[in-house]
Amino acid sequence: MNVVNQSEDINVDVSLIFKLINNVERYSTFLPWCSSSIILSDSSSEMVAEIEISGKPIKWKFKTKNTYEVNEIIKIQLMDGPFKNLDGYWKFHVIDKYNTNVSLFLEYEFDSKIIELSLKPIFSTIMSSILDSFISEAFRLKNEKQKN
Repeated sequence: MNVVNQSEDINVDVSLIFKLINNVERYSTFLPWCSSSIILSDSSSEMVAEIEISGKPIKWKFKTKNTYEVNEIIKIQLMDGPFKNLDGYWKFHVIDKYNTNVSLFLEYEFDSKIIELSLKPIFSTIMSSILDSFISEAFRLKNEKQKN
C-alpha cells in the first residue's frame, strides 16, 4: 500500500482553500497533470467526480465519491479507476481567521503490477507535489481577491 501524508499551515482562510480543493471542475485549469475534471453529481455533502490524468504517454481516468463537511473535511473513496484501493481525506483546521492547516492523507494501491509499473512514477510525482499545487493556486486567488 502506498501512502501520501502531507500537512501544511498556510496563510489563507479556511473557506478559500476548502472551496478550491472541493471545486473539482477547476482542477484542469491549474493542475498541469489534469487534462479533464468533471463533477458528475453534487449535493450539500457528497460529490461524485471524475479526473483524467495525462502523463506521457499515458492518459487515464478515475472516479471518486467525496463526502464532505464544509471547511472541515473531504473524504475520498474510489468508485472506478486503475486502483485496487484509493481512500483518504483532506482535513482543514482553522488556526485563526487568516491561517489554516491543510492535511492530505491518501492510501492507494494499483489494480495490477503492470498498471503499477506504468502509472506509479507519474502518480507518485503528482502526489508528492499536490498540496503545493493547491497552496500556490490558493495564494494566487487570495492575491487576486486583494487587488479587487
